[in-house]
Amino acid sequence: MRARQYRRSILASLAAAIVLGAVAAAPSLAAPAKQEPGSTAPTSAPFGRGYLARRGGTSCSHCQTTIRQMTKGSAKGGETRVSGDQVEVLYTKPRVVPLRNVIRSLADNRLHDLSLVDVLFEARGVIGASADGALTFTLGETGQVFPMSLAGHVKNPPSGRPVRVIALVEGWRKKGELTLVAREVQPGA
Repeated sequence: MRARQYRRSILASLAAAIVLGAVAAAPSLAAPAKQEPGSTAPTSAPFGRGYLARRGGTSCSHCQTTIRQMTKGSAKGGETRVSGDQVEVLYTKPRVVPLRNVIRSLADNRLHDLSLVDVLFEARGVIGASADGALTFTLGETGQVFPMSLAGHVKNPPSGRPVRVIALVEGWRKKGELTLVAREVQPGA
């Protein structure tokens, strides 16, 4: 029972972090954001973001550094941040996201007290259907495809329209395919 409550609190914390991050990154509705000429500052949410909830591994700076290095090595160009009980991997530009490798880097670690609890993934793309009719999520600009299902409260948007998805990643505890379970689908990207 405690494990279930801990998992719920971690998921709630991660979901809040994603929502707060999206709100902070979203342009103001009151006035368009002004960008200095020649500025390369991003004007919208990042291409993709992974949140890996973990338990333990926070006891010393050596562990924090090891966690950051393990994740960064498998992220293939993603920026890695370690804070509290989560590791964030941020992809600012479109690229193939090695999600399974990033997850495995923490799930298969040899640190004495670190365990991976849950993984959330946020990205822009298109929800569609495979040849057999199963739901899929295709990352924008890269064509990388993930099998997908929708949480009970999430409505399927019209096929082919760009969306931003926040999803729980399932299947990482096994050697099979990763599946995204959409918790939130926002129109546009």
